[in-house]
Amino acid sequence: MVVFYIAQILHVIFFLDLKKNLFKMKKIILLILILSFAFQNHLSSQIVNTINLNESENKGWSGSFELEYDYNKSTEIDAEFINSTNLMWNNNNLSLMFFNIIDFHRAGEEDFSNDHLQHFRVKYYLKDKFALESYLQNQHDLVHNIENRKLAGLGFKANFPIIDFIGLSIFYEDELLVDAISHRDYRMNFYNELSFNISENLKFSNVIYYQPNIEEYNDYKLALESTLSFPIIKNLYFTNTLSLAHDTYPAVDIPKTTYQIKNSLKFKF
Repeated sequence: MVVFYIAQILHVIFFLDLKKNLFKMKKIILLILILSFAFQNHLSSQIVNTINLNESENKGWSGSFELEYDYNKSTEIDAEFINSTNLMWNNNNLSLMFFNIIDFHRAGEEDFSNDHLQHFRVKYYLKDKFALESYLQNQHDLVHNIENRKLAGLGFKANFPIIDFIGLSIFYEDELLVDAISHRDYRMNFYNELSFNISENLKFSNVIYYQPNIEEYNDYKLALESTLSFPIIKNLYFTNTLSLAHDTYPAVDIPKTTYQIKNSLKFKF
């Protein structure tokens, strides 16, 4: 855990040191973005950050479209393509949100993982800073040996000064692993986001998810995610994300803790 927070600090310092030159040299930025896709390390987490679904307060339709690509060639070709789509409809009292992610990963002649996730969320605003929310999620995650994970939850989200907002819910989890072992549990879901602008164009955000089993609190899932983002051109953003995920009872042959470093381009509308 200490290593993760040290990495977060270095993460911010690195971008602060480079940002002046980066924003002055647009052509160099584009070259760096292209090269960065060739060196990214992708380890997915079964806890997926859905807080970005709540970013827009615009009335009507809004959303984002994100592409990631990783290509490596040595004795064999290793290629990975990821597409994330976020759609939201919002009015004064109600929000409907849908998140879809598809991950195709092929190494040589073998499909390493073809993962996907769909998340649907409904929010009803009781006050400006308080909302009830319910959600459904369907997930296929072979990286963590999860054949299928279905969630259905209900809870609330509240906005606060300084810490942005917190959310608390309870959800039912139906999980089937690749070795035919299944789990059916009720879990609490606590999440929090802290975000701020380092400069006019550089934004930092940190998200925490904690999901303990209601009947056995030693059984929990934890995820931390830190993201730096800046605009390249209008509506097009570059994001760099550092993540940590921990599961006290993972599937067989899967480590309890995994890390992820991700570079991506995001288009917002």
